[in-house]
Amino acid sequence: MIKPGVIIGARYEIIDRIGSGGMAVVYKAFDNIDHRIVAVKILKNEFSANEEFVRRFRNESKAIAVLSHPNIVKVLEWFEANNTYYYAMEYCEAGSLDSLIQQGCGLSQKESLEYIMQLGDALQYMHDNKMLHLDMKPSNVMLRKKGEAVLIDFGLSKQYTEDGGPESSTTIG
Repeated sequence: MIKPGVIIGARYEIIDRIGSGGMAVVYKAFDNIDHRIVAVKILKNEFSANEEFVRRFRNESKAIAVLSHPNIVKVLEWFEANNTYYYAMEYCEAGSLDSLIQQGCGLSQKESLEYIMQLGDALQYMHDNKMLHLDMKPSNVMLRKKGEAVLIDFGLSKQYTEDGGPESSTTIG
């Protein structure tokens, strides 16, 4: 765990840990150059020496970075420091859809339909760009304060070819 106040990549000051998955940990950080709050995803140390995990982590950030859609998280940069791999992305201040559901607040029919339309539009954009997300769930949807849903976590995403075949050895089922 990285302690608050630690600066990584010579610009991102860690504020707090906000999430963790199988391969990475995500921190809320302050960007000392652009003067804004960001999210920094960090490959866990136990995977940093494994070329395959580093390749997958880098490919995840590249997959998101090439997509430009209002309901897909924006990657700001990918970097390596101290034998650890990172990427910085926009921070969605309203938390995850999963957290909202867990709070028991519920969603109105109107809110639900708005989120479904936004996420459907993001998925359609991905499909138009020959990419599948493959991990759609409430914890992979962040919310902006303006009521916008943002798709995150492209760790399982796959590119596919013109004929629908996978660009990697992993079969798209």
